[in-house]
Amino acid sequence: MSLIEFDDVSFQYRTQPDDEYALESVSCRIEREEFVGITGPSHAGKSTFCRCIPSYIPNFFDGTLSGTVTVDGVDARETTIGEMATTAGLLFENPFDQLTGASTSVIEEVAFGLENLGLPADEILERCVENLERMNIRDLIDRNPQQLSGGQSQRLALAAILAMQPEVLVLDEPASQLDPHGTDEVFDVISGMDDEGYTVILVSQQLGRMARHLDRLFVLDNGRLVDQGDPREVLDHEAAGADRVLVPDTVTVGRRLRRQGYIDRDRPLPLRVDEAVEELRPHVAPAETDAQTNGLGGSDERAGSGNERSSMAESGGDELAAEKGNGEPGVEGGDDEPAVVFDGVRFAYNEEIEALRGISCSFDGGCVCLVGQNGAGKSTFAKHLNGLLKPTEGTVRIRGTDTRDYRVAQLARDVGLSFQNPDDQLFHDSVEEEIRYGPRNLDYDVDRIDDLVEVAVERMHLDEVREKNPYDLGHSQRKRVAVASVLAMDTPIVVLDEPTGGQDAPGTRMLGAAVNDLVADGKLVVVITHDMSFACEHATRVVALGEGQILLDGTPREVFSRPDTLAKTDVQPPAATRIGTRLGLSEPALSVEDLLAAVDRSTAEE
Repeated sequence: MSLIEFDDVSFQYRTQPDDEYALESVSCRIEREEFVGITGPSHAGKSTFCRCIPSYIPNFFDGTLSGTVTVDGVDARETTIGEMATTAGLLFENPFDQLTGASTSVIEEVAFGLENLGLPADEILERCVENLERMNIRDLIDRNPQQLSGGQSQRLALAAILAMQPEVLVLDEPASQLDPHGTDEVFDVISGMDDEGYTVILVSQQLGRMARHLDRLFVLDNGRLVDQGDPREVLDHEAAGADRVLVPDTVTVGRRLRRQGYIDRDRPLPLRVDEAVEELRPHVAPAETDAQTNGLGGSDERAGSGNERSSMAESGGDELAAEKGNGEPGVEGGDDEPAVVFDGVRFAYNEEIEALRGISCSFDGGCVCLVGQNGAGKSTFAKHLNGLLKPTEGTVRIRGTDTRDYRVAQLARDVGLSFQNPDDQLFHDSVEEEIRYGPRNLDYDVDRIDDLVEVAVERMHLDEVREKNPYDLGHSQRKRVAVASVLAMDTPIVVLDEPTGGQDAPGTRMLGAAVNDLVADGKLVVVITHDMSFACEHATRVVALGEGQILLDGTPREVFSRPDTLAKTDVQPPAATRIGTRLGLSEPALSVEDLLAAVDRSTAEE
């Protein structure tokens, strides 16, 4: 008997219509010590699949279950969540749903589950410290969980699950709020768990990082298991047609090379950057340039982001000034001042935690992407834009207005902010009422409200769920509802905190199109993101933060030409950029298209 067995399993939540299923006729087997990845589009049934394993379905979530789920020979219907806690541990997609909210320190949070198992105090302490170190947050041991960033909270929730030492680890998007370096760290930790005797089921859209660790990959769509097998073969199938998953750049490059006859059809597709470099190197003549060393790229057609100057300010005082063009429409500030000005801004949550350390910059149009490691100060920066936080030192001016002089409600006419965690801002009983709330409270007339709501619903593809309660939707859809509620306010400045986290391929493209539309409408869009491909495609300007300071500030091509400085922010350039750098291309490739075009040019010159 397999460790985990799904036998013709279907599940329908109580809130779903009669003809809709979260899971439909799913049958599969997962063996002991196997590492299985699960992916698929939003609301495909991935989280529901996960909830079945530790018996949250049918013991917590209300609905109708048919078929049989067994874990180590135990039917999910014949056990309890408590009894399953030492057999299967579930990490929720949203870490804020998992943390108790009652613990006053990080170590108390990790100890909570262990205390409920009645373990000796010395064993509890040993497990807590071991797993905080494993998640690289040992230094936060005395920090109040309420003061953690989203990524730090995600690490904490995972440490608490690992401390329970369940035989089966079920991890639902464990890195959706982590920076790229943190994501690699977490995947490296998880990838070794099967060697330690654990069975791992991992849900993720980040296939470029996940796939290389897996024994098998499952693809769910509309509640059905539509593909499973070796990760390279499954991703080859997905890249060939169905627009269901975010296919890694390395796989796209491999398929293109295979189609053009550069690599044999019998060779496995590359999953890692070094594998893609190995396949490409015979077809690319390295440019005779020092660009790979000094990081200087050519011009960027998306360079224009207003009239400001930005400096690529690296630690040590080295600056490379980049004059911005005038191509992008801008939000006009007071007396020709840029729309957003940070002047010597410092902010401390308390005497020990200084989140911003002397930030000076200005934004005046286009799409500005803020990147950096978890805890770098990005969300703190964002909350200064709409006055939720006020500087400890220095000033923040929005359209010429010092934020200290106005309440949040007044600044809401100028700045709309979508939080990293959508559940922090959703409270209405229907999607439509949630979206209407903002413009209604800005006292717009009824016709304008109707128009704004329709545009926001259309941009975020929410028409089919507009009458549903937001909390009956999946996390990625709730995130789009939160974004739509901000878009409907029609503010000249829009701030989106991690909008693409946990989104599928269509959802990510949808959000990118919305950002492009907002910029075309003359708005300033500030996006906090760990998605470097999104930043490359949509940003007119990238600002890299590290430990509360600006380390880099320039166009995407300029910023991603500075890998050494970028590494200080724990940010990795997109896979295509890293492949191009390894190949010695004269300019950074910001996309697969850039990379393949360079390969084509090199081949033509030979």
